[in-house]
Amino acid sequence: MLKWVLHGIIGVALVWNAAAVAAVQTLWAAGVNSETGWYDFNKNHGGEESRLCWAITASNLIAWWQDNQETAELPPGVPMGEAVWHTYRASFNNDGSDPDQGVRWWFTGGYEPTRPATGESCAVITNSAAGAYYKHSAEDASLLRKLFYRGRGADVTARTFSQAVYAGLLAGDAFWIGVAYNRPDGSRATHSLTMWGADVELGADGSPAVVAIYMTDSDDGARVLHRIPLQTVDGMPDFVCPGHPLYGKIGKITITTYTGMRCNENPRDASRTPGRQ
Repeated sequence: MLKWVLHGIIGVALVWNAAAVAAVQTLWAAGVNSETGWYDFNKNHGGEESRLCWAITASNLIAWWQDNQETAELPPGVPMGEAVWHTYRASFNNDGSDPDQGVRWWFTGGYEPTRPATGESCAVITNSAAGAYYKHSAEDASLLRKLFYRGRGADVTARTFSQAVYAGLLAGDAFWIGVAYNRPDGSRATHSLTMWGADVELGADGSPAVVAIYMTDSDDGARVLHRIPLQTVDGMPDFVCPGHPLYGKIGKITITTYTGMRCNENPRDASRTPGRQ
């Protein structure tokens, strides 16, 4: 009898553990998995690209987004793949901005030389012949709102971060993450990263908690998709930038999501769909 009871307990424990493991999902942006579909352009670390992380993040997202569109819907001659980053590098001076600005310039040509919130000067356009590749689209006025740019979160809590990431990835979105971190000398700096996926743990009530993110970093000097564990510090999501492992942990995160295949009913490669691994 004792043997049967112990066997029953072990059996229940095994079932419970299997359920716990199954509750963690790996979700990806449309067309992305751990090996393919994502982009990771990098600075050359020669100094002339030191402040262009925002342009690289925009390049990553645009190259990914264009890959998931029907060829017939792309403007003739629009740069694709690595040529997207080359275009940004040749079109702006080495100064800061943010990926939203860069995306807007690529699609419509619109660009503000100062940050609206602070008035701080941004990178300036040095090549007036580039950009505005979708300017003559039939949906010109609402292209960003309807197809690409979905919304920006303010500083997020761990809970709202998890909710936004979970909902976005289920829809096939990719993200840019803006972070603020501490330099070794105590000063603060900001950086832009591209997020392609996440490990998400679902609670008993179905609420999501992001336990790790999959991201690329223009400062790490290599083409690599990092899996970065996420922790919560004072209610905020927190992690270490792979390109700055000796720096302080993140103290501020903002996110912007970008729509994936769902903005096109006939993606170029129907087999590359959003989902879980």
